[in-house]
Order: sequence, then C-alpha cells, then structure tokens
Amino acid sequence: MSTLIIDILIGYSILIAAGIGIIRFNSIANEFYPFLFMTWLGTLNETLSLVFIFTTGSNTVNSNIFVLPEYLLIVYQFYRWSNGAIKKYAVLALLGVALWITDNLVLNTVNDNNSLFRAFLAFVAVFLSMDQVNKLLICEREPLYKNSAFIICVGFLLYFGFKAFIESYNMFHPRLSPGLLRHLWIILYIVNGIANLLYALAVLWMPSKIKFTLPY
Repeated sequence: MSTLIIDILIGYSILIAAGIGIIRFNSIANEFYPFLFMTWLGTLNETLSLVFIFTTGSNTVNSNIFVLPEYLLIVYQFYRWSNGAIKKYAVLALLGVALWITDNLVLNTVNDNNSLFRAFLAFVAVFLSMDQVNKLLICEREPLYKNSAFIICVGFLLYFGFKAFIESYNMFHPRLSPGLLRHLWIILYIVNGIANLLYALAVLWMPSKIKFTLPY
C-alpha cells in the first residue's frame, strides 16, 4: 500500500469526530464549538487534498491556506477554556496571522512547501496544551479520562509534538535518506490517526449545554 493511500485513509479518520459533532451539535456546550469547527474544517481539507492530488498532482495550496484557520480555531478554543484571558490569545492570533503572511506571501508563495508557519502552529499548540493539562491536573476533580478538554490536549500533544519535529527538519533541509524521511512521515500519519480517534472520544464525551429554568 502506497504512502499516499495510507495518508488518505488515516486522514479521513477525522470524519468520526466530525460526524459525532454534527449529531451532537445542538446538545454540546458551546465552549467546545471551535474544536468542532476544526474537525469539520479538517474534513473539508482532506477532501480538497484528495481532489487536488488526483487532478493537479499537488495539495500544497489548500494545505498552506488550511493551516491559518486551523491555527486561529486552536487559539480560540484555548481562549474559550481560559475564562476570558483575552490579551494573550489576541496576541497569539495576530502573531500567527503575521507569520503566515510572511511565510506564504513574503518569503515564499502558497505554491511552495512552507514549514515556518506549520512549525510555529505546532509549537503553540503543544505549549497551550501543556498549560491546559497542568491546570486540569491541579483543578479538575472528575476523572481526566472522561474530560473532553484533557483528551483533546493529549491528542494535540501527540500529533503536534511529532509535527513540530517533522516540520523543523523540513524547514532546515537536513540531509536525511529518502527511506528515513518516508518512515518519519508514516509515523506522523499513524500518530494523526491515533489523535483523530482521541478527538472522536472527546466529542462523544463533551458536556451538554446547561439548561436554565425560570424560578417560580
């Protein structure tokens, strides 16, 4: 089985989380909406990638565009979990937009395989996830294996941690054998699949909206 087919099959595992999110959308607490939109955006990007690979031979353009809204949704999701600490997340959002423009429009073009912004996205996701996990370990009294925010952060740490490693190598162009690079990308695909299954579990266990009743 080719690397491309493996990538496509594992990439579409995000459909599980996206589908559960659609079914449960009206009942899920709105603090998790940014993550749900991220799963739907990921599904759209996987579909566009499949179409462009088989029609133009490359999914570089849509992938370079996809990472910007993905980054903004990740930052917004952590903001929703932060109880209103807006300044830090506004700075991160603006910095991300500026770096995306620099990487894709100034230093390179959207037709290039750009890694600077992708590496930045991965490192930000890892650091924000570590911070959120630390908060949950200290403050959360319920079992963490049923806490959707914790499960999402574990998925982020797995995927974006390895993604940061890969993109750092890609950015500096070290002399690695084609076989080693191929194995690194296959490992990333597998890690992505594991993360997507964690996301599906997180969406399944997302808390419901609080129902308000009028006093009488």
